[in-house]
Amino acid sequence: MAQPTLRQLDEDTALELGRQLSELSAHIQAAQAEFALRLAAFDDGAGWGGAGIRSCAHWLSIEAGLDSHTSGDLLRIGHALADLPLIRQAFTGGRLSLDKVRALLRVATPADEEVWLELALGADAAQLVRICREVRRSMDADAPGQTDELLARRGLWTRVREDGMHRLVALLPPEDAGLVTAALEAVARSDALPPRDEARDAWAGRRLDALVAVTEHALGSAPEALVGAPGAVQMVVHVDVGVLTGEQPDGRCHLEDGTPIAAATARRLGCDADIIAITEKDGLPIDVGRKRRLFTLRQRRALQSRDLTCRFPGCPVPASRTRGHHIEEWWLGGRTDIANGLSLCSAHHGRLHEGAFRVQRVAKGELRFETPDGVEIAPPRRPPLDSRTGGAVRLRRQHRERGMSIGPATPVAGWGGERGDNHYIADVFSDAAYDARARAPSVNRLHDHHRDRPTGAQLVPGRSGEASHERLVQAVPFGAHGD
Repeated sequence: MAQPTLRQLDEDTALELGRQLSELSAHIQAAQAEFALRLAAFDDGAGWGGAGIRSCAHWLSIEAGLDSHTSGDLLRIGHALADLPLIRQAFTGGRLSLDKVRALLRVATPADEEVWLELALGADAAQLVRICREVRRSMDADAPGQTDELLARRGLWTRVREDGMHRLVALLPPEDAGLVTAALEAVARSDALPPRDEARDAWAGRRLDALVAVTEHALGSAPEALVGAPGAVQMVVHVDVGVLTGEQPDGRCHLEDGTPIAAATARRLGCDADIIAITEKDGLPIDVGRKRRLFTLRQRRALQSRDLTCRFPGCPVPASRTRGHHIEEWWLGGRTDIANGLSLCSAHHGRLHEGAFRVQRVAKGELRFETPDGVEIAPPRRPPLDSRTGGAVRLRRQHRERGMSIGPATPVAGWGGERGDNHYIADVFSDAAYDARARAPSVNRLHDHHRDRPTGAQLVPGRSGEASHERLVQAVPFGAHGD
């Protein structure tokens, strides 16, 4: 039976489906809490240790299909909940979502978690995230050592999206951010910026064009001591001659990391680029056979282009930071060619030579990683869940057997989605949290990761601290307080 579309739902059906979604979300949240807590215990006991496994997050990548970001998030939450029993109880009961717990961990301590839990149960997720972010920023603003902490956290990362676009994520200390922003704004407003096709967000596209223009200028005018010798800064594009001439439009045309690009883009880049011809056989660069033990620079580039990352299952280390390894060792007769090579990060290269695991060739050139006793290291091949007994059905049954009362209203914000003055609410709860920590026994204060008390002037200029409950009544609209 086909599922009804949104347009086909009458009011009663839509209401019932909404209730089911709310209830199911609470069951999922309770299951996520259980997963995070068990994961923390698994990590503490080093249950993930095994052949070539670098960390608990690496184990999760293979065994549970989670990427490093999700794994790290769940691990951090699971460990932190050990000291926050009230938040842990609300999370395992389906009353708090993963997003709400993540926000609470920015501000809550064992001494004041009751204060923040009250806020979390009343506010919706978006409101809670904004309030906790504001409180945390205020707490950190004048903290001792904060300048050094910001410098330690600075960095720039790149991510490749599914559509081939690259996302740049940068963390900058305030003074550096001001400098970079001012430069981009100045160039973006300049008439000298080359015109390009209009972006959907015109000003954001203009600022990006400014960033590219500044980068091109820097590479063209920077001293050699800064950027290295000519040719040290490279962007590698792999493209078949037939793609450039139009005789083979379906040939290779991609960046070094495998991101496809249009043939027209490759032709444009080729106007100002050095071109290196690589002779190939059966789609692979000609090998140097037994004459050399080490892979040549061109062979390393070919290995990196093919492998993209370290070839050990689940290892995310980029191929550009790996080493070329002979599958059949050179001193045992192995050839120094691409077919006999693979990319391994330093950690897995060392573990391989220590005998922690081995690599075997299988059909069609594929590789099999296995433990010394022959057990394959790979994601488990699990049968799909039976929808009649697994998934949501099993969650509901397990939670019912444990005596957990979960219904459509369990995860709903107590204030019913009503909006108040977020700055005022942040001020109220930060004052209440400070009072709670001040009254806490000294043993609990050892867990306090907060800095100095955020004053009302830091959070909201002109507001002083009264009793938190009375001020909260003023901050939240009438009728939005729930029970």
